[in-house]
Amino acid sequence: MNLTKLRYVVAVDRHSAITAAARALNVTQSAVTKAVADVEQEVGAALFDRHARGVAATAAGRAFIDRAARILADMDQLVADVGAGRESREQVLRIGVSSSSLEGLMSRAIWALVGAHPEVRVQMRGAPFEAAVQLFRQGDLDAIVGPARPLMAEAGVRCDTLPPLVAQFYVRRGHPLAGRLVSAQEVAAYPLIVPELRGPYADPIQHLMQQIDGDPARSLHIMEDFTMAAGLIERSEAVGVVVDSYARSRQFRSRFDVLDYGLQEPLPMAVAYRSSGRQDRALGWFRKAVQDYPPTSDAQMP
Repeated sequence: MNLTKLRYVVAVDRHSAITAAARALNVTQSAVTKAVADVEQEVGAALFDRHARGVAATAAGRAFIDRAARILADMDQLVADVGAGRESREQVLRIGVSSSSLEGLMSRAIWALVGAHPEVRVQMRGAPFEAAVQLFRQGDLDAIVGPARPLMAEAGVRCDTLPPLVAQFYVRRGHPLAGRLVSAQEVAAYPLIVPELRGPYADPIQHLMQQIDGDPARSLHIMEDFTMAAGLIERSEAVGVVVDSYARSRQFRSRFDVLDYGLQEPLPMAVAYRSSGRQDRALGWFRKAVQDYPPTSDAQMP
């Protein structure tokens, strides 16, 4: 016995005829006749009395058919609830950004996504690279925006490439290093504020740390929050790291100077997502939005 046979039996009862039930189910009359016979044999009782005008449920058949109808209704509701739950889950998009200091540069992509699809709910989490990847591996993130090379090395991951990121060193207006060509040794003489020691800013940071005598960690502040780091840099002699696209903005230039240190090697960026399984609509919408408004383009932080 299976659900299909139960549906045939219930249809016969509702239409009071095998021919009408077959027509409503869009199957052959013989298929319905066989299904009824199979169920009757399995339950060990006749479900219908046959007569010239069609069929009518027997006493035993009425109890069975009514219960079968309830089972089918429950199954239909279960399928509908699962579908509704899937749609609800699709509306929640969990995005990781590495490093946290890049979160502000995601603004235009998120505005475009939610503006075009207001039903989507975004959960964005900035994290150091290793932490973001771990969250992705355990299923707590749907996508990561971060450095392309290590993301592409992850198993079971697909990546959409984004414009590369270029890191710049910056200081407060009037800083002793501002307005002239500086060397790595000169920059290394000042406290350095970085969002993390890996991820997008790793190469320029590691290069500078090689210029520091003694323990490099003694010269470092590690602050993921860009607003906090910028506030400290504005009030001290510290040197910070900023994405070149934001460093060109009027808002940034009104508060800080970019050091004439020379551009670092551009770092390829990507948005990564799972290569297997069904791709939710919300993820597709986000991928398009971040391609249209990548964090490494000339974006404005809020």
